Amino acid sequence: MASSVTVRIRSVVLLASVLLLAGTALATAPANAVTATAFVRVNQIGYPAASAKRAFLMASDVETGATFSLTSGGSAAFSGTVGADLGTWSTAYPHVYALDFTAFSTAGTYSIHVAGSIPATSPPFKIGTGSTLFSQALTNARSFYGNERDGAGYIPSALRTAPGHLNDQNAMTYLTPHANQTGHFKGDLTPLGVRIDASGGWWDAGDYLKFVQTSSYTEDLLLGGVRDMPAQMGSASSTSNFTAEARFGIQWLLKMWDDSTGTLYYQVGIGTGNAKTRGDHDIWRLPQADDTFGGTDPLYRYIRNRPVFRAGPPGSPVSPNLAGRDAAAFAMCFQVYKTSAPTLAAQCLHAAEHIFDLANTAPTKLLTVIPYSFYPETEWRDDLELGATELYFAVASGGLPSGLTHTDPAHYLAEAAHWANAYMTGPNDAGDTLNLYDVSGLAHYELYRALAQAGNPSGLETTPSALLGDLKKELDGAVAQAATDPFGFGFPWATYDTTSHGAGLAVMASEYDTLVGSGVYADHEMGWLSNILGANAWGSSFIVGDGSTFPHCMQHQVTNIVGSLDGSQPILAGAAVEGPNGFAATGSLTGMRTCPPDGVDTFAPFNGKTAVFKDDVQSFSTVEPAIDLTASSPLAFAWQIKGTPPPIQGGGGPVTVVTIQFDDGNADQLNALSLLSARNMAATFYINSGFIGDATHLSVADLQTLHAAGNEIGGHTIDHANIKKLKTADARDEVCTDRNTLLGWGLPVTSFAYPYGSYDADSELVVHDCGYNSGRGVSGVDDTKTFAETIPPLDPYGLRMTPSIKQGTTMATVEGYVTAAEAHGGGWVQLLIHHLCDGCDAYSTTVPDFTTFLDWLQGEVESGRVVVKTTDQVIGGPVQPPVAP
Repeated sequence: MASSVTVRIRSVVLLASVLLLAGTALATAPANAVTATAFVRVNQIGYPAASAKRAFLMASDVETGATFSLTSGGSAAFSGTVGADLGTWSTAYPHVYALDFTAFSTAGTYSIHVAGSIPATSPPFKIGTGSTLFSQALTNARSFYGNERDGAGYIPSALRTAPGHLNDQNAMTYLTPHANQTGHFKGDLTPLGVRIDASGGWWDAGDYLKFVQTSSYTEDLLLGGVRDMPAQMGSASSTSNFTAEARFGIQWLLKMWDDSTGTLYYQVGIGTGNAKTRGDHDIWRLPQADDTFGGTDPLYRYIRNRPVFRAGPPGSPVSPNLAGRDAAAFAMCFQVYKTSAPTLAAQCLHAAEHIFDLANTAPTKLLTVIPYSFYPETEWRDDLELGATELYFAVASGGLPSGLTHTDPAHYLAEAAHWANAYMTGPNDAGDTLNLYDVSGLAHYELYRALAQAGNPSGLETTPSALLGDLKKELDGAVAQAATDPFGFGFPWATYDTTSHGAGLAVMASEYDTLVGSGVYADHEMGWLSNILGANAWGSSFIVGDGSTFPHCMQHQVTNIVGSLDGSQPILAGAAVEGPNGFAATGSLTGMRTCPPDGVDTFAPFNGKTAVFKDDVQSFSTVEPAIDLTASSPLAFAWQIKGTPPPIQGGGGPVTVVTIQFDDGNADQLNALSLLSARNMAATFYINSGFIGDATHLSVADLQTLHAAGNEIGGHTIDHANIKKLKTADARDEVCTDRNTLLGWGLPVTSFAYPYGSYDADSELVVHDCGYNSGRGVSGVDDTKTFAETIPPLDPYGLRMTPSIKQGTTMATVEGYVTAAEAHGGGWVQLLIHHLCDGCDAYSTTVPDFTTFLDWLQGEVESGRVVVKTTDQVIGGPVQPPVAP
């Protein structure tokens, strides 16, 4: 995998830098040092209680047989023996041992103490829920993007006191100059005589340049999080809502695409100047200085009035990497903002279709930035796959503006399948994992869900199994790489973008495990995330503010000039830096504050045979942050909070997904809340909104409490109507109005259950058109021929299930539904309860019986044979806006 990975070269001070090559950068202590040393490296944010938990003991001498303990408040809470020697890290540290404590899950704050020939103690860390551990990191990530804002829409903070680059509002456009690999160009730029508003957007990194290349990728990830994880990254979050931030980014991308002429502008500012002009990378200053920098001195004319570069003449083919990623961002803009900002959403969808149609599908060299060597991307088929997939979701969601080129979602589904197949049969298949240069790790996941939503139509150029297989191929490549590293990292440490790859791998593992309904890569997911949060040779988190040790000396102008140099406030919280690399760069500019102030490289003793990490403002190669480097980390954190299938502990056989469901919203169903929560389980409650609040049914507050605890609320018509017997208009009123009411109560409703299990093809169409992602009957799994629903289902609007649980249904029978599925290859078992009471209704089961079943089910979960999920977690797909009856 490593041999085919593309790397970036970015630097604020590239012209002034003298690269400190790996051979001279790797300062290490001799193996026979007078004082033996050992260090414990942990995930400094912490470990979810149900996850794999591994720390590392890095020692200069043998520690075999040593013991370790987890202590809290001076008392030992867990103890164990140091595990296997995982291999040599460096001459100075030839031994790295595993410290495994997965079996311990009690929430709290702990330190690890090693008692051996070389004692060692870890920094403190937490064990707890995903929300407890990662919510602040997610908030930090949002803060980072706020501090990267350019233009009048900046957010005042301790680091930002004034807007920057207001002159971008009336910027001249230029032809792309001929530049060498450092960005140096001869002569002057050639103006096009056209001015545009290029203000706003995010700075790319520690400099003030703005690129469509990195902004579009960032938008794709952030908008995906806003849409799919509203409780973590969207409108349902009070602390980490990225909705406004993503809108700020998309508005800049729209400015860089002139939809009326089909013209793409791809860069604002020039990095490197020449003898007659200075570029962004030639000076060190705050952004608000640029609009008047140097007065009238022509040497600084492109600092004061930044050039905007055109990709090509109006209507000309667009480099497919940019066309695909822009189309994806614009299509997701429509999905996310069609209700809250319909004019913006309509503009986005028109732009998405038009730029996608202009993609150059036979490129000779991709367009990225000036110079190309800063972002030398070579793969593009994955970008078109992603763009087409998001256009499918957008068009399929309905409520389309007039004048679209394509209104049949099947058109885009076919395009997405074509480009997915082209990627998988192309030269770079599985050569990289999710990061700026390869988005297949996101595109495959999205397309798999799109195919499921469309009912897995035949005749396309790829299949769900092929997409899963390719995701697995990429992840297996990372697992193979991890086997060569004593810390188990799935990407080479001595390469650009280590931090970004670590978070991207965690995201991909979450995606894959969610699609298959089992924790195939759960251990690796936590391991790779831990690697970039402190469980590495240097004992540093590579995301600012996330953990107790993190970069203090980033190559970032605002942070260096205004921020602290010691990790105290103000810091650029949430910024992901490059991370370890094969070299540490040097070079300075006037105005750059020396950091570290004492010049001591505290991480040098821990450098490996080829990998180096240096926290020094001069080292862009290790500590420059960037918007694309950071983009995968909020998704990784959001997945940890939302939850993914637990690790497989029973040998990795087929896994059965169980969904516990309650119909009709009867008041006694509230008895299930504490029982489910105590076992970290969630159920789906299908609600008749017309009954809510009466004496025998749940209240609106009850529904909101259930939802807040992680349960899903689904629709079941207004008053339990048999929609198969109704005229279409009446059926739509029952289904759409019921859903709209639930949405109005703040409940993200995606799943529907047919009253009486009665439906036909017309009923399915009504449910689909009202905005639901699935419809469930009450039969189809008989334990004789059919033992479970498939994943994905054969018909998502005709979900098959086991018989309803009644008074005469024993828990042994219910357990048998699950074990029968386990014995026949797994699948999806849906269990339906109407009443939770003692004999109150023929369709009821008692609280003691339900408790007994949950205890049994918990054992199946702990064995790794079963995963408990809600209907929405199995089906997936976005929350659609309200649909008028």
